[in-house]
Amino acid sequence: MQDEKKAADAITREARRTAAAGILFGVLWTALGFGLAEVDVQVAGFPLWAVTSSIGVLLVGTVLAVYLARTAEDMPLDERTEEVGR
Repeated sequence: MQDEKKAADAITREARRTAAAGILFGVLWTALGFGLAEVDVQVAGFPLWAVTSSIGVLLVGTVLAVYLARTAEDMPLDERTEEVGR
């Protein structure tokens, strides 16, 4: 019973972190893309918003994925831990 509670708590924490990362990703994508649309800066012939909404978002997504992978807890999802040897 206690192990089930720990597993449920860990799953809840993972889900909250993932939801927060998704919301943060959406906010940053909007800010890097639409937020910089009025800035008149060119990078390699492209507007700044085009560079930040593609390359910047790729970097942000990578950082968030690494964060989620490092904070993930290793837990068995099999209910029959004693019967694994069968």
